Amino acid sequence: MSTRVAVYATDALPPRAMEALEGFEVMVGQADDASLGRCQALICWPHSVPAGLLEKMKGLRMIQAMSAGVDGLDFSSLPAGVQLFSNAGAFTQSVAEHAWGLLLGVAKGVHIRGQRSTPRRLRGKTLVVVGAGSIGSEVARLGRSIGMKTVGVSRSFASPDVFDEKAPMSSLAQKVKEADAIVMALPLTKSTRGVVSYDLLMSTKESVIVVNVGRGESVNEDGLLRWLRARPESRFATDVFWVKGGRESFETAAWELPNFAGTLHISAVPLGEDLSGMKEAAAANVRRFFETGRARNLVDPTEYL
Repeated sequence: MSTRVAVYATDALPPRAMEALEGFEVMVGQADDASLGRCQALICWPHSVPAGLLEKMKGLRMIQAMSAGVDGLDFSSLPAGVQLFSNAGAFTQSVAEHAWGLLLGVAKGVHIRGQRSTPRRLRGKTLVVVGAGSIGSEVARLGRSIGMKTVGVSRSFASPDVFDEKAPMSSLAQKVKEADAIVMALPLTKSTRGVVSYDLLMSTKESVIVVNVGRGESVNEDGLLRWLRARPESRFATDVFWVKGGRESFETAAWELPNFAGTLHISAVPLGEDLSGMKEAAAANVRRFFETGRARNLVDPTEYL
């Protein structure tokens, strides 16, 4: 870095994140307009970027999200030429483990109370992972470890070697017909919103298990409810819900159905941990960008606009 890079963070950064930004000028929380105008990087939660902030950051070159998802950002306000990066890798292990917690739980009927249920065997069955980024790839790796056939349906593959079969998103309708279990690990974009429809769900096996750890809106809520009522042998579990009134809401009629299970978007931060690791990963990616001109998890804004 030939000149000192100024970075603005909307949240306080832990010591190790500050260490990653050693040599940078770091502003946190409050900054005057002149200081914001000098900043070349913004570290933030996309859904909580204050209105008008980006307009003040005249020298901005990159935005680093602290979250894996970036759909909460107002993409219409993204200045031309500014690059946006997600923080997907920071959540891989915990979200993949949580996906398997949901999958195993509903497969064995842990969610069913007061009556006997029939457990489902997963070994030797087919697992279809929709969205083969870092999280989806780890889900597939864990599936292989218990003897499942792993099929990835994705635009790209972070770890192609963990899949027995790889297919493009255009083949989703065909591949879900083969699945005994499906794990959705998709980001929310224009093309993934509502991709799991009633018709798609009805094309699956009667005994299929579907788990969603991506975004709630990738599943059509009305279609899901119709399917769960029509197909009592099918099971659905989720850690992500639908945005209502501007924020994720955990209120849904699905809770009333015996073949539905869920957790309240808790997969990213396990017990005993905090957000420090996510913020450290974000800070490290900012340094990577300014030292090399490249960084991990570049987002294409046209997928959201």
